[in-house]
Amino acid sequence: MRNIVILACLLLLCGCDLFKVRDAQDPAKPPDWNDFCTSWELSLQNLQYSYTDSRNFVKYSSLFTENFSFHFAAQDVNDYNINGQWNLNTERDMLFSLQNDVEGMQLEFQVNSGSQDQVQATEAIIYRSYILRVLKGSGETIYKGDIELHFRQVNGIWRIYKWYDYRNSLSPTWGKLKYDYYS
Repeated sequence: MRNIVILACLLLLCGCDLFKVRDAQDPAKPPDWNDFCTSWELSLQNLQYSYTDSRNFVKYSSLFTENFSFHFAAQDVNDYNINGQWNLNTERDMLFSLQNDVEGMQLEFQVNSGSQDQVQATEAIIYRSYILRVLKGSGETIYKGDIELHFRQVNGIWRIYKWYDYRNSLSPTWGKLKYDYYS
């Protein structure tokens, strides 16, 4: 009788696919990122990746030099009583707070036709217009403006050392978004 019970249990276990090998799940696609920014274009692209994929937060600080400074639009400084600029630590803390509070972001850059990029061998000043869409709850907020990014090549890698934000419409600016998520 005991042998029959053991045999019945073995038959049941074999019939339920308990010992069948399953296919492994495909790994998640890693976030887009340029590991070696050997041009300012790759660094600008990484800035975009930092905002559109929250998994890039840990790499965000690598986009900037140690003496990085962000300069708010003059109108934002006046309208919102903002301190005129901030540093790398403030920038990093802001993105962490922002990424934890929103559901997603979309960022588009367009060449700013009003200003000519100034590209040299180891430094560049780049002018772009931007549209940043922030998805939160059931709504979307759109931030628009112009930026002036100063890049410097450090040990072969292009990094941002100055970032100026400018208003170009009645829409809130990227700087206003940053200020709201740091304060």
